[in-house]
Amino acid sequence: MLALLACLAAAFGLEQLVVRMVRAVLQASAPLSGDQADSFTYDRMPWTFGERDLAWLWLALVAAAAAGWSAFHFQQYLLLLPAILAWGAALAWDLWSWERVAASVKLVSWRRGWRQSVRQVPISRLADVTVHEKPGRGPAGVCRLVLTLDDGKIVKLPRCSSWGGLGRAEDVANFIRLQMQQVQDMRRRASNDRRRGRPAVDPVERELRAKLKALREGRTASADTAPQDLG
Repeated sequence: MLALLACLAAAFGLEQLVVRMVRAVLQASAPLSGDQADSFTYDRMPWTFGERDLAWLWLALVAAAAAGWSAFHFQQYLLLLPAILAWGAALAWDLWSWERVAASVKLVSWRRGWRQSVRQVPISRLADVTVHEKPGRGPAGVCRLVLTLDDGKIVKLPRCSSWGGLGRAEDVANFIRLQMQQVQDMRRRASNDRRRGRPAVDPVERELRAKLKALREGRTASADTAPQDLG
């Protein structure tokens, strides 16, 4: 029994090592936020309690461990082939059904399950964000982010295990709250400008105007320092 458990632990550890490497590449090359970088993320862990998709992952890992143990215990090394196939199936399913949440400076994005559906909500549309936790013993606790939109709609994001995931989910929530505060500050400044009779200026337009002013001042300084033709 101990040998079988050791095979299961080895299969799981190797699978998680490969999965994390592949996911790191995917997060860098194809962020959920599209053209923007994902500033904070959390994802569903393989021990997230109550997730049906994870049952297939664990069944494949158990099959791989059982076949690998049988191959060495009974010296039937042909059983290594189904062990490798089962392990590869677990790896493929883990990557295919990967659920995660990402927040950038403008968007909250999430990806759900084996259908690989990706959805996004602009931070400017959010009214509130909370972390909902369902306590449980050890890794049995789960948590998730819940978004409240400006029209009152509630959006529940993918779950993750509280054991190792709660802190990451709270980091995502705090980052979203910070971006929401910045959006509110911009709206407040725009409202104050309208009250004073000045048209509100878009931040991008303000930056372009500053660059144009600096360019003009640079040209004027160059003209003043140019040598004069004394004929």
